[in-house]
Amino acid sequence: MQATIIAHETPGETASEEIHRFRFQLDDDESGRVTDSISLRTARVIVENLEDGNAFIQMLRVIVSAEPLQYDSLVGSSYIDKR
Repeated sequence: MQATIIAHETPGETASEEIHRFRFQLDDDESGRVTDSISLRTARVIVENLEDGNAFIQMLRVIVSAEPLQYDSLVGSSYIDKR
């Protein structure tokens, strides 16, 4: 599987920082291509509760550990399952 961050959406001025959204694409030989989005808040919950193991979790760990000023620079970054 390969996970790629394809967009970052900044929340409105009155919204919480936790509402930053990241659009991503997952490419998998078995499932094909899936495009979806995730909020920073949801990414944090997943990272806290799941161990590393695939490209999706690797991508979420990078998002969660990034500083807000770095979010836009994550667009285009890809992560591949470790085998």
